[in-house]
Amino acid sequence: MAEATPIFGTLLKQWRQHRHVSQLELATRAGVSQRHVSFLETGRANPSRPMVLALASSLEVPLREQNSLLQSAGFNAVFNEGNLDEDSFLCFKNAIEQMLEHQGPYPAIVLDGRWNLVMANDAAMAFFSIFVDPFQALIDIGAPAEFQMARLCLHEKGFAPYISNWEVLVGSFLGRARRALLENPRNPILPDLIEEILSHERSPEDWRTIWSAHPEPAVEMVMEKDGKTWRLFTMVAHFGGPADVTLEELSVELFYPSDDATREQLQALTTTNV
Repeated sequence: MAEATPIFGTLLKQWRQHRHVSQLELATRAGVSQRHVSFLETGRANPSRPMVLALASSLEVPLREQNSLLQSAGFNAVFNEGNLDEDSFLCFKNAIEQMLEHQGPYPAIVLDGRWNLVMANDAAMAFFSIFVDPFQALIDIGAPAEFQMARLCLHEKGFAPYISNWEVLVGSFLGRARRALLENPRNPILPDLIEEILSHERSPEDWRTIWSAHPEPAVEMVMEKDGKTWRLFTMVAHFGGPADVTLEELSVELFYPSDDATREQLQALTTTNV
């Protein structure tokens, strides 16, 4: 049996407390005694690899952090972080491509765990290009390595000048980032995005003390240029029950028109770019 380090017990306790789960409840979920959970947290007992996975699954720990728990207990990571271009991901990539294609003439994009653009359908690229070339805009912004789509909406060299409901849209980004941090408090990069949003010159000061609330059924993205207004909302899809870090963190964002004018404009845009 591998020898656990004190770090494992500390991490386990942190996750348990963050999920507001008692030792007894965790023990019940994982099928062990409360005493054993206590011994694991204090380092008096060493976990087996199945036990680490059982506890992590019981606490709904993200796969990336389950790997960290395994490594802290002296085991190798078991969840791969693959690439969509690998042969083993072909079926998943094909499924995503079909979803993107069927979404036309409406935009659809795929984001990774750092909100970077991984894939997009033709309708999305045509729509983005009405306002700026997103790839050139990212270079002009400073080529950020993470949260690229959020930063395109934050920056004046990106989409920001064309977003007429900037505060509502960016407020939704802030809420999304805060919820993601609650889900995984060990995420090392989300605090930087949250602070970047809070310190933006257009962000209300009260965002530091309250979560932006939107009573509407869905948050719209409203953009304007050359006398035309585009109103869209999104639906987000994830893979169910993934066993790979990359797949777990991917999100497919499907855009839909909020009014007839936007629907007609998107249909005409796709026809023009065929």
